Amino acid sequence: MPLVRIEVCDFKSYRGHQTIGPFKSFTSVIGPNGAGKSNLMDAISFVLGVKSAQLRSSQLKDLVYRGRRLAKENPDGSMAMDNEDDEDGDGDGTAKKAWVSAVYLDVEGKDWTFQRTVSTTGSSEYKLNNRVVTYSAYNAALVTHNILVKAKNFLVFQGDVEAVASQSPRELSKLVEQISGSLELAAEYEKAKEELDKATENATFNFSKRRGIAGEIKQYKEQKGEAERFEAMEQERNIVQALPRGRIYRAERA
Repeated sequence: MPLVRIEVCDFKSYRGHQTIGPFKSFTSVIGPNGAGKSNLMDAISFVLGVKSAQLRSSQLKDLVYRGRRLAKENPDGSMAMDNEDDEDGDGDGTAKKAWVSAVYLDVEGKDWTFQRTVSTTGSSEYKLNNRVVTYSAYNAALVTHNILVKAKNFLVFQGDVEAVASQSPRELSKLVEQISGSLELAAEYEKAKEELDKATENATFNFSKRRGIAGEIKQYKEQKGEAERFEAMEQERNIVQALPRGRIYRAERA
């Protein structure tokens, strides 16, 4: 689902309402140091729910635009207070909140608008298509469109390529699992694996038990056969012993 545009309002160094875009299927953000590359990446990360610690900011409220109140002459000659960028961060912040909106286009050509707002008190508000929703519903909608916040599969930051190239096979495997989303199912996989191992162990035990029982049955059948033959021979001997000897003798002579 391609990103169409980003809209920001009083977010970090962006003063007032600004529209960035339209973006293409692949967009690379380039420029000299201080041009605002990182702030744009932070804006995209912010609207997609990334935590403040990953936005080069210790607190969410620090993401609200801060400016210095300076006197400015109006066209009619009167004086008004205006904001200018406060590079040293010591000026009085005049914005009460900041928001970033990301507009995506799905395969059916429908626009999806994700908007996140933060106030100077540090509270956040999430909107999906201009409707206030919980973070869980917000994140679920992102996941539905294969935008994974934890895996950060929507941005490649400066230095990420080199960092990925230097990773070990185990780390690369974990990264692939994060991007594919399979890492989220690791707990379910481990549980299913334990159940499989237990079922395999039970099956092996039962199979061995059946083999043992089958061997015992065969042994009992052989013993039963021997006992029956022995009883038949004993009965025959008893019959022979019970017959008169003379009759046996005459029978032999006849």
